[in-house]
Amino acid sequence: MKIKLALLYGGESHERDISIQSAKEVEKYINRESYDVRLINIPEKKDPLWINELLNFSPDIVLNLLHGGEGENGSISGLLNCLNIPFVGNGVLPGAICMNKHICKAVLKENGVPICEDVFIKREDDIIDYEEKIKELGFPVIVKPNSGGGSIGISVAQNIAETKEAIKHITEILKDDVLIEKFIFGKEVTSVVFKIENSIKVFPILDISTENRFYDYNAKYIDNNTKIIFSTLPEFIREMIKDISQKVYKIFECTGLCYIDLIVREEQVYFIEVNTNPGFTSRSTITRVLKELDINMGDFIDELIKNTLNKNKIGGLK
Repeated sequence: MKIKLALLYGGESHERDISIQSAKEVEKYINRESYDVRLINIPEKKDPLWINELLNFSPDIVLNLLHGGEGENGSISGLLNCLNIPFVGNGVLPGAICMNKHICKAVLKENGVPICEDVFIKREDDIIDYEEKIKELGFPVIVKPNSGGGSIGISVAQNIAETKEAIKHITEILKDDVLIEKFIFGKEVTSVVFKIENSIKVFPILDISTENRFYDYNAKYIDNNTKIIFSTLPEFIREMIKDISQKVYKIFECTGLCYIDLIVREEQVYFIEVNTNPGFTSRSTITRVLKELDINMGDFIDELIKNTLNKNKIGGLK
């Protein structure tokens, strides 16, 4: 009998288009002999009717391909828990905490993970109250939406005037709080981390190379000059990155696929952020890694699904 698999995609976040691309890419690789697949499009505006479609299909398991917003902040995981539907990926806790960059970094700082200095500004706050703290960071700074993903809305500011413009865009257009970090000149790297049979796996560390100032939205999804290769950093630094990545994964009790982004300057490694529901587009990191490792995407997804079903069976949920 085929396993009934629901793919959730779309949603109302700024990353809707990326989610749609992920769903199209995953659908191509799913083994139709093993799975009865149903794509469920979450509408751009809140409408609970999609839940009826999910319940009528009665899936054995869900693969959440939503990115950003409620698709990634633990809300969907919580809903599926309440409906007693197994799902591939991370639970409520890592989704909720890691989506909020300010809280995520605060937790990691308390646990000894090296982070970049920052200034956090609530959307309703007056920037005048933070000007001196921002200047103390030293320019340039990188200005980010606190709960955004896909590098949408991120910019580098060279002075306080540019910083104010970036803050205005985030608070007024993206409707988000703001995180301002000291810009660190270094090599951007990514760890791809996941769990199989209670064992944390880390693919080879990846170097990110782009002609842009940093690994922004264009570098990720549009430009063809971006290179993602297995890291050429010294082995001891790669081991340091791996150790930090595993520590972060454990701290947030992650269970699914994660990207952990870091930056290396000389022999110091700094945490940047965790992506708890990464993309599966043709340009996504996981797609490139699997290709380089000669691992079929369908086989990899199949392993993640079966691992989740086996875990739930052991736990008495299925």
